[in-house]
Amino acid sequence: MRTPNFFSENDFDRKSEKRADEAWFEQTLMSPEALFLPMWRKHSLISQKTGSPRAVYLTRQEIPESENHDQDIVFLGFRNETPYFSIDLSHIENPNDNNSLSKKGEFLDIRKVGLQLPRNDGGALAYARALAHWHQTNQYCGRCGSGTEAQSSGHVRKCKNPSCAVEHFPRTDSAVIMVVSRAERICLARKPGWSSNQYSVLAGFLEPGETPESAVIREVKEEVGLKVDNVRYHSSQPWPFPTNLMLGFFAEAQSDEITIDKCEIEHARWFTREELRSEALLYQKKPQSVSIARRMIADWVLENF
Repeated sequence: MRTPNFFSENDFDRKSEKRADEAWFEQTLMSPEALFLPMWRKHSLISQKTGSPRAVYLTRQEIPESENHDQDIVFLGFRNETPYFSIDLSHIENPNDNNSLSKKGEFLDIRKVGLQLPRNDGGALAYARALAHWHQTNQYCGRCGSGTEAQSSGHVRKCKNPSCAVEHFPRTDSAVIMVVSRAERICLARKPGWSSNQYSVLAGFLEPGETPESAVIREVKEEVGLKVDNVRYHSSQPWPFPTNLMLGFFAEAQSDEITIDKCEIEHARWFTREELRSEALLYQKKPQSVSIARRMIADWVLENF
């Protein structure tokens, strides 16, 4: 594997063996060197003052006051000797009204700045975003309905009901994404609502009891009616929208005839290498998308696999 896919790098030593130690967490949290990545309703604080977007890391003194910060803070890891945390500021009605935050930057969807970010900033923000979403959507126990509270440095939510006390862990939903080829062509599809010239590779979620390779075969058959074989792994990418892991594959179609599933696909057709070559060369020179899909198409066109 060459350069990892965007969102895959953050340089954190996650110290997973230490997270359950409450005394260690409190001591680390109180470190004067601690830095915090603020989140606000799925958005990250980004500075664009220098023309190059960068993640904003706050010191403890720069964090807006709150009565319940302990439940909003998640330990991310160490870079060198510095501990990093994420902090959810979604309780603030409008962060632009907070002068200390607005002077630092603007809360943005990280997809809007994407590859303009340093790679380790992209990975850190993706990590923080996925955890913030998990905490926001797991305030109540899925077993008994009671409230939950954060534990293990923010990497576990435990049911507050003593008779239940089940522990809930961050969820990652795995999906397959695949370049389906036949000779010198690949099958790309357009979903309902996309522009008429917008096409991408096929993708779908894994089902229980299914391997990624079996999911590739099933999804391709369901969406475009093609039988495939020679399924080969390409690479993976964390995709925090909200909490996915994309598993990239190449596969070879056994026939040319496309039959689309009109519930999921509006149109699909075969594209030749020549049709895609100019965009693939542009992507190789200067990647213009954070998505693994664009990279996989470029790799197929330029035979970099």
